[in-house]
Amino acid sequence: MIFRAAILALLSLSLAAFSADEPWVSAMKAVHAKGKAEKGSVSQIGDSITYTKAFLAGLAWGEAKGAEWDPLKRLNGKFFNDRKGAEHANYSGWTAADGLAKVPSVLASQKPEIAIIMYGTNDARKGVKPADYEKSLSAIVDACIEHGCVPILSTIPPMLNNDAKVDELNAVVKKIAAARHTPLVDFHAEILKRQPGTAWNGTILGKDDVHPTGGANFDFSEANMKVCGYALRNYLTCRAMKDVIEKCF
Repeated sequence: MIFRAAILALLSLSLAAFSADEPWVSAMKAVHAKGKAEKGSVSQIGDSITYTKAFLAGLAWGEAKGAEWDPLKRLNGKFFNDRKGAEHANYSGWTAADGLAKVPSVLASQKPEIAIIMYGTNDARKGVKPADYEKSLSAIVDACIEHGCVPILSTIPPMLNNDAKVDELNAVVKKIAAARHTPLVDFHAEILKRQPGTAWNGTILGKDDVHPTGGANFDFSEANMKVCGYALRNYLTCRAMKDVIEKCF
C-alpha cells in the first residue's frame, strides 16, 4: 500500500509539473483545431524590430542549421523574407493601434497558422496610455484566435531612461498572454539575463538606440547572443515556433 501510494503521488506530481510548464498548449491546440489556417502560412506583426530582414528572413534560405530546427520546415520559409512591409502589418514607427488597422486584412488574406506579434516600443516612445495599448493589442490577439491562428506574443526590449513605461507595457503583454493562454517570448527578460542593468546598451541593443544589433543573426551560440540582438530574438522566436509546432499542430 505504501509503495502504491508513493507511485500515485509521483504520478500526480509529474502530471502537475507537466501542465504547469505549458499552460498555453491545450488552448492553442483548440485554436489550431478550428482548421481555418493554411498549413505553412506565418504572419509577422510588429514595428521596425519585426519589419527588418535581420529578423527571421534568413529562414527563407535555411539559416537555422541543424536537426533541432527541422520542425520549422513545416512553415513556408519564403514568407519570412517576403512578408515584410506595411501591407503585412509590420512597419517602422508603428504602434499597436497602427497594426490593428491592418491586421484583419492580413489574417484574411494570409490565413496564418502562427502570427509573431511585437508592438510596444513606439507606444512607449509616443506616450500611449497602457489602457489604450492593451485595447489594441488584445484586439490583435483576439482576431488571431478567431482566425484559428496561434499568436506568439513578445515583450519589448529595454529603453534607456524609460524603464517605468517599458515595464508598464510589458506587464500588459504578459497579462494578455496569461488571459488568452498564448505562448510568450520574454525578449526583455532574456536581454537582461545576458546583459544586466544597462549593459545591453551597445551590445544587444544599438548604442543609445531601441533596435537590436545585427551581425551573425543566426549564430545561436551564447557568446554571440550576448552581443547580437537579432540573433537572440531570432533564437527565442524560432524556439517558440518550434514548441508550437511540436505541441499544438
